[in-house]
Amino acid sequence: MKTLICFVVAVMLAGIVFAAPLDPQADPVVGAIQKVVPAVVNLSTERLVQRSFADPFEELFRQFFGQGRRPRVEGAQSLGSGALVDEDGWIVTNFHVVQRATKIHVVLADGTQLEAKVVSGDDKNDLALLKIEAKKKLPFLEIASDRETLLGETVIAVGNPFGLEHTVTKGIISAKHRAYTAGDVTFNDILQTDAAINPGNSGGPLINTRGQLIGINMAILSQAQGIGFAIPAKRVGEMLATWLTTEKRARLWLGLRFARQNDRLVVADVQPDSPAAKAGLATGDVVLLVDGVKYSDLLQLQRYLIRKKPGDSVKLEVEHGSKRRAYTVALAALPKLAVPDLFRSKFGLQVQELTRDLAEALGIPIAQGLLITDVEKNSPAATASLRRGLVITHVAGEEVQLMDRLAERLGDVKTGDAVSLAILLMERRGNLLIQQTVSVALKAR
Repeated sequence: MKTLICFVVAVMLAGIVFAAPLDPQADPVVGAIQKVVPAVVNLSTERLVQRSFADPFEELFRQFFGQGRRPRVEGAQSLGSGALVDEDGWIVTNFHVVQRATKIHVVLADGTQLEAKVVSGDDKNDLALLKIEAKKKLPFLEIASDRETLLGETVIAVGNPFGLEHTVTKGIISAKHRAYTAGDVTFNDILQTDAAINPGNSGGPLINTRGQLIGINMAILSQAQGIGFAIPAKRVGEMLATWLTTEKRARLWLGLRFARQNDRLVVADVQPDSPAAKAGLATGDVVLLVDGVKYSDLLQLQRYLIRKKPGDSVKLEVEHGSKRRAYTVALAALPKLAVPDLFRSKFGLQVQELTRDLAEALGIPIAQGLLITDVEKNSPAATASLRRGLVITHVAGEEVQLMDRLAERLGDVKTGDAVSLAILLMERRGNLLIQQTVSVALKAR
């Protein structure tokens, strides 16, 4: 018996001494980070900032040279992060990271440097969609938009804090459905985490141990330690499904809106007289196959469809009631949206993008907006007493900045919809230039 006990103890000690060390690769956190890092990008932006200080020598320049000094414009940079959500170069980040940017520089994980353009954005959700043109297919993140995030779940924040290379921090989901107020905007139903989110992490992904995106890092609470916020993946997925449509991204008319229902994709809406309607598709049809492929993820389907070209067709097999049916939809090309055309057709306004040179020539103290050049008689704009020379600074509460995004928003305006415009009024009283901004609501015709 004594011999047996000694043998067992010896074996146990041998196991302790000679056991192989744990492989770091087996750590799910390490695995998730290695999976995700190639799809996280660094962002730096440039914007022109017109300084608004009072210049005591302004009037002297006006008296001796007949004009004021040229406005001082300086470059400003901000550092943030973004997450690739498609192999063709679509990037999600915070809206505040790219707001008012005139140039956006992107650095991929392999050091490749590219310029990006903002194609969509939503300041109420603090999300923006960027596009880069790369010469190769890019790694991208899987979005866990259909999975409920759990309280206490381990999460990792990945980003580019303070302009350094990729940095990761680990924590847990501390709370859900939080409200966070920044300035005069309140963001509801967001995630709270104790994973350190530094300023450069803004716009980067918050991931789980599977390497899935469960949120977009949003902000830190400066008055407290260990409190950060992220926009949940469900909201990110909803915004992407709205932005990545054939109509908006490929200018192709399909006329279908898809939705996820009980783990299946269904036809949520069919536009009247659209190609989909003419093919025979109906609201409520369950989507079984698209071009012979089964899709369970809405974003995956949207990403596939936006790669279509004018003249292509889409074959959909659906379940209609208890019957299985197949339809072929021919995609029709849509005209490119242009801001001046939309203002003219919807409101009877002729507008021109305000440039710095044009603003200086006309003595307008701002260098961003839309200059009204003509007003059509008996139009909604004429009824609101708008006139030539006025400047539109905001449309629907959003600063006039990105023409593509503005065109997209105006394209969604339907007859009878009211759209608010912020108009800059200027009145000179002696040597003083009095400025005020008024709000005007126009109904689209």
